[in-house]
Amino acid sequence: MSEKRMSDAFKSQEKVAFWSLVSELPNLAAQVVFAALSGSLMLMLDVVDSAGNLIQAGIVYWLSKKLQGSDKYRYDYGMGKIEAFGGFFSSAVMLLGLAVVFYASIHALIIPRIAGRAMLLAILLKIINVSIDVVLLCKQKKTMKGTNSGLIKSNMNLLKKNLIFDVVALLAITASFALKSIPAAAYFEPLICVACAIYIALQSLKIVRESIADLLDKTLDEDTQLKILKCLSGIWGEIGEFHGVRTRRSGGTVYIDLLVSFEDNRSYAEIYSAYEVFVKAAKEAIPNSVSAIVIGEQIP
Repeated sequence: MSEKRMSDAFKSQEKVAFWSLVSELPNLAAQVVFAALSGSLMLMLDVVDSAGNLIQAGIVYWLSKKLQGSDKYRYDYGMGKIEAFGGFFSSAVMLLGLAVVFYASIHALIIPRIAGRAMLLAILLKIINVSIDVVLLCKQKKTMKGTNSGLIKSNMNLLKKNLIFDVVALLAITASFALKSIPAAAYFEPLICVACAIYIALQSLKIVRESIADLLDKTLDEDTQLKILKCLSGIWGEIGEFHGVRTRRSGGTVYIDLLVSFEDNRSYAEIYSAYEVFVKAAKEAIPNSVSAIVIGEQIP
């Protein structure tokens, strides 16, 4: 992917993240109010989910600005660390909130509640949420075209999750309100809420594990290392000496430093041609990779 296309992709991602922030802030405030007035467990769960989304949207917005047209930041291992820390922090916040919601749901199954009138406003809010989710998802799909950025892909997954969750929440609170005259309906929302809380908790724990691995600089798996060696074989005849390779995974990106030497009679054009061949092969084998050829026996 060219530098210009990459920069344009991050610029587009910045806009999507900005509108996610703009829509999520008032949405979170409204959900807190409606959850308190209605006593809806799904809205309590939505408050927790929205808080996590707000943190992630803020991180995506900040990173998108930093990554536009800047090799310094794009190649900076610290960017992946920040992304991993953001995923860890937002997931940790979500897990704490989920524990509270889970307790409230179990309590509601033991002592059923009757939905309040504020549920009508809550239903209207969720319809607005679903509409915003659809618009943002369409914008994100356009941003996804022609890019392998781990940041952009992760935000796509986040927006898909938001849409699914908001649709489930809308259906749950609508059914709970519409069937409130039926005694058994009082158990409907708590049961759905428990199921959603367990699912979100499992997904959050997965993100926490992945984030911790990224923060600890997890070693590349054997399959990925073999792919790198295969890419190296494509330029083996072009290099003079091979001194080693340094690899690192940070966030969703794999960084590859190839340490080699070239013969003195090699022109710059020939060296750059070998570099382009390796980078292209590495991109095809490992889409979310950033490669560099370092000439010398030691990496600074």
